[in-house]
Amino acid sequence: MDLAKPTRLMVALAGCALAVLLNTGSAIGQPATPSTPISTPPPGSAGTGDEVVQTQWGPLGPADRDFLNRVKQAGLWEQPAGEKGKAKRPDQPKIQEACKHLIEGHTLLDKVVNRAGVLLGHTLPTEASDEQKGWLAEMDAATGDEFDAVFANRLRAAHGKVYGFSAQMRAGTKNELVRILATQAMITVFDHMKVLEDTGKVDFAALESPQPLAPPPPASGAPEPTGDNASDTANDNADASANPTDGVIPTVPEGTKFTRTAEQGVFGDNNGVFFGAIAVLALALVGMRMISRSKKKSRRSSRSY
Repeated sequence: MDLAKPTRLMVALAGCALAVLLNTGSAIGQPATPSTPISTPPPGSAGTGDEVVQTQWGPLGPADRDFLNRVKQAGLWEQPAGEKGKAKRPDQPKIQEACKHLIEGHTLLDKVVNRAGVLLGHTLPTEASDEQKGWLAEMDAATGDEFDAVFANRLRAAHGKVYGFSAQMRAGTKNELVRILATQAMITVFDHMKVLEDTGKVDFAALESPQPLAPPPPASGAPEPTGDNASDTANDNADASANPTDGVIPTVPEGTKFTRTAEQGVFGDNNGVFFGAIAVLALALVGMRMISRSKKKSRRSSRSY
């Protein structure tokens, strides 16, 4: 009996089944269509200047667009700065650790802001600003301890400003996607400020001093706080503003509208397809093994005659 034909047939059938699974784009436990349809507006439709554009995520105004641009441009110079530090100071563990956080953090944050730009129809910058390019040029020209100082202080000062703007946007924006981006920016930027400070090279005296907030108008008939009461109020506000992201590892926001379906698995939309393909391949291998054993047994039987 010629067992080569059944072997080829088994392999062919397994290949066909695998192709069908991979081409259907759906599998057990996976929806055939996204459960949360998202309409993507055309690029450049998010408005300009002082214009406020209505989107399915909420209104998008000039401050929202400015924030999207600043987050994008932050990654366009801070990630290259991390690459420079990694290459220039391989013998400095704390600089290396800061560079690692910069590269990984802005890689993640870049994905979030890119996604937000697409969903909102906002065209993001593709280059760092002239000022940011100047900071990178400073790092190129510096070596040794001078590089460490330029690296830590330029990045720490820039992160401080972005962090403050992110908090302002998180507190006041009416747009859901911008709130998600602002939350992620605060987590990432706060982490970066800490590792930059851990280098021991940050000159805190050179940082821009914070300014007190204007006091809110007193309620009708209520006296303004004075003396010790005013001090107590300030301390209470300081405690309330303690950073809630301390110790949080930057991560892509889960369960938000940045994802198209809530049912996505470890391997994305094709989670079931992946495991189905593995099952088909396993069955094919078992079948081929059984045929091979049968063939060997037939040969031994023929020799005994």
